[in-house]
Amino acid sequence: MVLLISCRARRDPKNPNPFPLFLSSYDRVPTCKVKEVSAVPMAAMRELVGAVERRPSPGWSDLQGDLLESVLVRLPVPDRLRLPAVCTAWRSAAAASAARVQAVDVPSPWLMLPFNQTARGQRRGAGDTFSKARFLSLSEGRTYDIPQPAPAVSDRLCVGSSPDGWLVTADAASELHLLNPLTGAQVQLPPPDTLPFVHASRDADGRVVNYSIRCCFDEDENGDDADMVVPPESFAPDRLRYELYEKAILVSAPRERHTGSWGGYTVMLICQPLSSLAIARAGDTRWTLLDTPSRRWVDTVCANLAAGAGGRQLVYAMDSAGRVDALDVDVTADATPTREAVAPACCCCCSGRACSMSGTCSRYLVELSPGRLLQVHRLREAAHARYRCEPRPERVEYTTVDAELFEWTDDDRWAQVDGNNAGVLGGRALFLGKNASLCVAVDGCRSELKGNCVYFTDDGPWSHDRCREVAQDVGVLDLADGSYRPPRGAASDLLWKWPPPIWVFPSCTD
Repeated sequence: MVLLISCRARRDPKNPNPFPLFLSSYDRVPTCKVKEVSAVPMAAMRELVGAVERRPSPGWSDLQGDLLESVLVRLPVPDRLRLPAVCTAWRSAAAASAARVQAVDVPSPWLMLPFNQTARGQRRGAGDTFSKARFLSLSEGRTYDIPQPAPAVSDRLCVGSSPDGWLVTADAASELHLLNPLTGAQVQLPPPDTLPFVHASRDADGRVVNYSIRCCFDEDENGDDADMVVPPESFAPDRLRYELYEKAILVSAPRERHTGSWGGYTVMLICQPLSSLAIARAGDTRWTLLDTPSRRWVDTVCANLAAGAGGRQLVYAMDSAGRVDALDVDVTADATPTREAVAPACCCCCSGRACSMSGTCSRYLVELSPGRLLQVHRLREAAHARYRCEPRPERVEYTTVDAELFEWTDDDRWAQVDGNNAGVLGGRALFLGKNASLCVAVDGCRSELKGNCVYFTDDGPWSHDRCREVAQDVGVLDLADGSYRPPRGAASDLLWKWPPPIWVFPSCTD
């Protein structure tokens, strides 16, 4: 005979629990009725009670993927790296959403710092000889030493940095590589002597002994006069990179195929001696020079639009006079980008040629929002003009003193805007240098950044001696009060010179 007990609990207004099995308070005493039942077998009762006891309680590993993705967006990069180590479910969710998170959210930038030549382990012959790159996280105010693949990061010069987390580096042989400094992924780009004006002299073993650059250009920018031929100039393999590479822009990021190879990437390069534009896509063995006669390009930036149908990406390119063209780049096929004029020259206090060719002014192009363009003119003064003590007065170096902003308006003209009232930037900051010129919101997880400020790194003119002997012009310019200071936590590291610092937008995905 089986006794089946049915219970009816008195309702507790403070804790209305409808399940008598979870009663934990003595003041909720149930009233019970006892019935005599002979048709319910004991085995069925045990199975019913056991099922209740075996029911798993929800845990952190049961969080849904879209909820984990919203958490990832709000985490600083170091925590994004730690999250997959919690459990296999989180690892799978992080891997599945990493690309989407990077696409909708640019993480708080890091500053790649120079090497401290006197630090322990940073010596030739040490076990980890210059194999780690040092980064300053602006959100945390702390540094990270991250191992890097060969060739040694201590011999690399960074000439580009993309919002996708990839660097463009030139090694000691002036060969270019794409490098993700967080994951160690690396892609080699075509050699420099595939540019039509670069020639490599090799020894019997095929090693490059020196490079020579030869060029021919119009004496007049309108092309009315005869061409001028500049005699070739020779450079050692490790010196070419200072003279040749001006800036590299990643138009589309690499994607790893199932075979382990890399595809889908496109790189655009501004190269000297004439500030020409060249392009290379996945699988290319040579650089392709774009036909833009008499145009000296100073900056390019990808439009804030995803690649359209057929893998096309819009790229804005600005020349030394402030004229802007839109290039429609096919990132999947070997086709010449189509080019269309967008904006005329930007008139400022100095001529376009003088502005671009001198060390006192640099121009950058930023897209604030889709189709909304902003020119930034970085103004410098000679260091000896600002400081009484000049240890090497024969060397004229520059430091940033101001920035002028020009916005492309609806009535098709460049209009200078006042940065003091934070109208054009508002709650955003600009990151400029060899990196892709970028406008970043300072709210949310990037509240450590300051709005209406321009974060600069030194971008030349570079030389072998300057990169190793002269303090870099790196700092934060506050447009409201005109102050210029080093980034928080970087002052001591910036006493060192090599390699020149660059802004990095870290990514945990390849």
